[in-house]
Amino acid sequence: MSAAARRVPTRSAPCIPHGLRAQDAGNASPSGVGIVLVVAVLLCTIAAGARIAMARAQARTAADMSALAAADAYWNEAAADPCGIGSAVARNNAGDVESCEVIDMDVAMEVSTATGVPFVERVSARARAGPRRCDEVDATRGASQP
Repeated sequence: MSAAARRVPTRSAPCIPHGLRAQDAGNASPSGVGIVLVVAVLLCTIAAGARIAMARAQARTAADMSALAAADAYWNEAAADPCGIGSAVARNNAGDVESCEVIDMDVAMEVSTATGVPFVERVSARARAGPRRCDEVDATRGASQP
């Protein structure tokens, strides 16, 4: 047998029509990149929203705690500056006092916290603490004063 007669069988390429091969030249790559980008933006948006909600809860807690501490200092006359006491409590709760005012017998505090999110840098919360009037207490219990 001659060398020409001895042919080694070769594998042939799969039979794909030329029209399909021409239309599918790399279309999956841009689509895959687009899907990954959409998912990444969605996850970042969810994470930013969760961080803003956490910062808002932290600001509420800091405002509540600082207003209670300031009202306690005001009523017990433990300190000459109830707003200073409230500011210290707000700082201990990672908050910054925006305003503090004594209104009648109450102390109102506004506290803000950083979010760490670029487009919403800070969130704030307001709290007011002080004694309740006796007629309000009786109304909530359902009792009446004789």
